[in-house]
Amino acid sequence: MQRRQKQVQPTDLKMRAIGAVVREFRKRAGHSQERLSGECGFDRTYISRVERGIINPTVGRLWQIADALETPLSQLAKRMELWVADQVRMPSRRGDAKRT
Repeated sequence: MQRRQKQVQPTDLKMRAIGAVVREFRKRAGHSQERLSGECGFDRTYISRVERGIINPTVGRLWQIADALETPLSQLAKRMELWVADQVRMPSRRGDAKRT
C-alpha cells in the first residue's frame, strides 16, 4: 500500500490571507464549501484549495466568490490586507516573526 504524501502548506502570507478570508466570509454566510462552489460553478475541491492557500485564484474567480457570498470584492480585499497586517504584528507560535 502506498503512503499518502504530506501536503505542502503555503508559507506566503498573501496566499494564506486569500484562503483565510474566503473561509471566514463563507462561514459567516453559513455556506458549506459545496454550496459555495455550486453557486460559483466551481468544483468543491477548488474552494478547498483556495481556502488552504494551495492555489491563487484569478481576480475573476475571486469576484465570483464575492458575488456568491453577497459581499463586495473590495471588502474581501480590505479584509485580506488586515489579515496580513495582523499576522506580521503577531509573533508565530514558535517565537519567530512571520514575513510577507
